[in-house]
Amino acid sequence: MRRLCLRMSSSLLQEKGIIPDVVDAFEASSSLSVEYPVGGVRDGNELTPDNTKEAPKVVLPDKDSLYTLAFVDPDAPSNADPKFRSWRHWLVCNIKDGDIATGDVSTPYIGPGPPAGSGFHRYCFVLYKQKAPIRPEPFNNEREGRRSFSIKSFAAQHDLGHPLVLHFFLAKNAEQ
Repeated sequence: MRRLCLRMSSSLLQEKGIIPDVVDAFEASSSLSVEYPVGGVRDGNELTPDNTKEAPKVVLPDKDSLYTLAFVDPDAPSNADPKFRSWRHWLVCNIKDGDIATGDVSTPYIGPGPPAGSGFHRYCFVLYKQKAPIRPEPFNNEREGRRSFSIKSFAAQHDLGHPLVLHFFLAKNAEQ
């Protein structure tokens, strides 16, 4: 498995509408590696729901900080009608020692599941560096409780500031 540590450019994020759909304008200031068995998440590459069913291997920038990692789909239920923006697929807070397994899982990982006929969805990994430990309110992690999550609001509520880095990939239902 190759390790990719890339910085996503703001211009690509703006071109793909991730700025402002997921986060406000920012400049990536760190690196992040997100790897599925079939390859890394980079520059809006295409992956399949089958290949992303299980949580990826994530390598954080350093071992001396606390982090929050969110994985969201701003195109729920479709890019044309994102009335449930954003679907919360994974949220881990208070990650320490560069090891995601040390974090507090606020939302367990669930892989992409774009509905048939909904086109490509943008699946975004957003990493924040925390100033101190955070204790988010418990989430309803059932299906309907995961929709309409705003990572921007969550970041503001917990004083996370701007993201350090954001990576995304595209996926669609195989029955398109």
